[in-house]
Amino acid sequence: MLKLLKFEIKRIYSSVFFWIVTGFSFIWPILTAVIFRLIYQFEFSAIGEKFSTDFLDTNTIRGLTWAVSVAFITELPKFIALFTCIHLGRDYTDGIIRNKIIAGHSRISIFGSYILSQVAASTFFCVVYILAALLGLTVAGFGVDLHHGEMLGRLATGIVVFLVMTVAFSVIALSFRKRALPLILCILIAIVSNGVGSVIGMYNCPRKACKDYIDFRAERYEEMVDNGEIDERTVRNLEKDYGMDYYLGTPWKIFHPVYVISPFGFEGDYSTGGTSYLLPGSGEYENEIDFSDKFAVDGDVGADDLIQLLLSSYGDDRAGITVKDLKKVKSMHMPYSTLNWIYVGKSLIWIAAIGGWGFAIFRKKNLF
Repeated sequence: MLKLLKFEIKRIYSSVFFWIVTGFSFIWPILTAVIFRLIYQFEFSAIGEKFSTDFLDTNTIRGLTWAVSVAFITELPKFIALFTCIHLGRDYTDGIIRNKIIAGHSRISIFGSYILSQVAASTFFCVVYILAALLGLTVAGFGVDLHHGEMLGRLATGIVVFLVMTVAFSVIALSFRKRALPLILCILIAIVSNGVGSVIGMYNCPRKACKDYIDFRAERYEEMVDNGEIDERTVRNLEKDYGMDYYLGTPWKIFHPVYVISPFGFEGDYSTGGTSYLLPGSGEYENEIDFSDKFAVDGDVGADDLIQLLLSSYGDDRAGITVKDLKKVKSMHMPYSTLNWIYVGKSLIWIAAIGGWGFAIFRKKNLF
């Protein structure tokens, strides 16, 4: 297979479209960084100030670095779909696959060389995009903050997640003899995937976090009953009205299982949209995902602060629990250092599953 792999990589390197995608991967993130600079410059001009990074804190620069560099996950899928289908689709019409079989190469070697070469090409595009983003941020005057190298782990995770789509595109392209159908399917997947990923990422809250909140709230209710702030009958009614189903409704029951078994939630979990960094001081590069704000009042207020409770989505249970109260509840927090490994694991499983399914089809396909 090594000989075939070298042949495929050489073919990719000689492809005009390969260099077109490489050019986009280099130019677009630099242009994005420049656009960010113009937006910031306009914001500073509006308040009569001259743009200077002295006005931007470390977290803002870090957030910008992440937003621009991770955008490959949303910008490249359409190009990868086109590149994969165009590059692999012609091998049926041009008789290249048939010639490989005649030359004595096994189907597993042919299939493996296609998958590995496409994975290598996609990884190359992603790395070029990331490096160009860092260059663009430097040229635009923002500078780069990789959070002491921690961000590289998140970017590497993003690449592995991205490769799931690459393998899927390759399998689809090799499953049909005609070019049009796989091209249409892959483009549709590329367009829809980002939106689907963002929606599924909204339902990332684990059941245990909800259960721990309800247990924590039960203790608060006991204290409130002891202090005469509320009676036991009211507590029973509140616990009935604001149980698990109130916080984890039907959409959660539908989408959370998909979130658990697939890498679709990456866009939501890792905030890959980047729009939160358009205004100075508005972006946050967090070290963990905090689920407590899905249940608690976001602020240090008492149970009698009706205004804050009404502003909170989940303040109606009258417990007055704040995000600060839940700080030490372990299930409320998911460090990105742990989440990286979860996504890498899920992605590798999906790559193996999709690749195995693709080979099962390719193995029985009439190649002549």
